[in-house]
Amino acid sequence: MAQGDPMKWHMPGWRIEQRFAPGVLIGNWSEERYTFNKGDTKHNSTHRVDFRNYGTYKPDVIVRRKALMRNDGLGQEHIFHHHGDKYTQNNISWYDEHYNGRYRENTLPSLRDWNSHKLSWAPEKSDYPIQGNPTNFGLHEKLQSKWKDQIADEVKGDYLSTYQNSFVGHPKENLVRNRYAFSKDMSTTLHPYNKVNKDLHLRNACVFKSPEKLPDLVYT
Repeated sequence: MAQGDPMKWHMPGWRIEQRFAPGVLIGNWSEERYTFNKGDTKHNSTHRVDFRNYGTYKPDVIVRRKALMRNDGLGQEHIFHHHGDKYTQNNISWYDEHYNGRYRENTLPSLRDWNSHKLSWAPEKSDYPIQGNPTNFGLHEKLQSKWKDQIADEVKGDYLSTYQNSFVGHPKENLVRNRYAFSKDMSTTLHPYNKVNKDLHLRNACVFKSPEKLPDLVYT
């Protein structure tokens, strides 16, 4: 058969179709196959076979304390609070002190003396930092307000439109309840002659016939 013959696509061996396999592995199948599900296995482990329950035996507290310190380390109270509350208000940085003019709050003397024991000019400013709260420009409060609004928008639901979120409700007292209109016999719209227009020249023109109210005749 020739190379350009279109009949070759209908013969076996020429047309190879891609078949769909239901066992296609997608996602993290390679990692998930190593996941161990606790309680699914029925066979005994080495720990179950070798474990001996001594009943009233209590674990060694010293060994457990050492293991806890080795894994978690020392707590914050053992690292930063060894001088009590001396450094709790040490929140002003050198940048805040010089750039924002917080150096005026320093109570150290303007002149220093030579300390022969420390072999330095004392007192050093770095040894006596300014105690107090840092300079706050309101950025933290602004971000907290922004995060609060975002959380409030998230819990509203998925069925609120942009119009519902931005709509500002007005009190019902501002609504107009009174409606003024002409009476039916004096209305041009309700006049029956304006609804029936047989003149072809006036069909596309806005020509209305005003109703004529007849005077009330009083017979004596």
